[in-house]
Amino acid sequence: MASSKAETLDSAEEIKNVCPICFESFKTPRYLPCFHTFCHNCLSSYILSTCKSKENPVGFPCPLCRQFVPAPSSIGEPEKWTELIPVNTIVKTMCEKKDHFCDACRRTEEEEVATDWCKSCLESLCKTCVKFHKKNAASQNHELIPVSDKGKFPVAIENRVLCIYHNAPVKYLCVDHEELCCCECVCTKHRKCSQVDEIEKTAENLIQSGKLQKLAHEILKHNDVLIQAKSESVTTMKHIDETFDKISQESTDLRDKLVRHINDLVEAHLDDLAKKVKGIREKLAKFDDTVTDRQLLMTQYSQILTDAEKIPSPILMQNYLKIKRQFKQVTGLCLYKPSVNMHSEASKQLSTILNTLGLADVKVEVKSTPIGSIDLTCADMKLVCELPESCAAIISLCEK
Repeated sequence: MASSKAETLDSAEEIKNVCPICFESFKTPRYLPCFHTFCHNCLSSYILSTCKSKENPVGFPCPLCRQFVPAPSSIGEPEKWTELIPVNTIVKTMCEKKDHFCDACRRTEEEEVATDWCKSCLESLCKTCVKFHKKNAASQNHELIPVSDKGKFPVAIENRVLCIYHNAPVKYLCVDHEELCCCECVCTKHRKCSQVDEIEKTAENLIQSGKLQKLAHEILKHNDVLIQAKSESVTTMKHIDETFDKISQESTDLRDKLVRHINDLVEAHLDDLAKKVKGIREKLAKFDDTVTDRQLLMTQYSQILTDAEKIPSPILMQNYLKIKRQFKQVTGLCLYKPSVNMHSEASKQLSTILNTLGLADVKVEVKSTPIGSIDLTCADMKLVCELPESCAAIISLCEK
């Protein structure tokens, strides 16, 4: 079913035959409650893409003005919506019509320039056909618009609700199925239904019964629940952002702290390494000096003994005894040759840190609570009063 309001354009030039989505000539144009018209396939693709990220979508925004369009059929079934959006028969007629001749005369293979346009028949009429149109009892109340006054051409059919099966005005309500019906529907699809009422009487009874006001009150009440849920969602999103910033800052601070600590450890390790290397160097230098002195001594003694024939006998004997005694002393002194093996091994704690796969575990707990209900997991129990045993059978404040 589809209804529309009275709406006109400022000029006929504004009634475009080009879809604002694909920029091609309309193919099965369908119009929204805001009177913007789109191709069937373009609108269907747009609806599906818009509702893709939503859970049980209830509608969609107009591609042009962003006005919200309620679901024309079952909630959560956007793939079925486009078929139920009304066809813009006026735009369709204008797209199909290539000239300004009278449609009635064309059926008799005549060509007469059209002077008026019938909003009910969606046809162009010449001056002669306009006279017969007004005389005919079936069309005497049709509204005719002069072709020269195209500014009054409507965007869509006004104040009509058409049957989705037969494209005819609906006149009845099937109470069994809660479905609007045209005359053909009553005789076919709903002929076995127990109650089919006229729309006019049903609408009058609906207003007088107060059901409209009751439904409006329930809608406003549910809207308040939605507003509260939206507010809580905004608060939750703010909490998430604040928590994200907090965790990010804590992680950055921890990283900086670890870097400073590692730098301190490295600096202390290098200082310790330098001290130990210095000690080893001193020992090696001392050993090197000792060996060098003994080498010089052995070289000098070897030279003296080699030149023994040139030395007088008293001096030779003196040198021999001295060299023999000192050589015995030198060889008798134990000289230890230093051997150095130096390596560095990271601590087990540091190795554990290096093998850590993550800095910290991010735990997120998401709970889904039906809107309008009370989350009992966060509720506190409080004793209000105690009932005597005689009232033990009271249920819902009604004594059994």
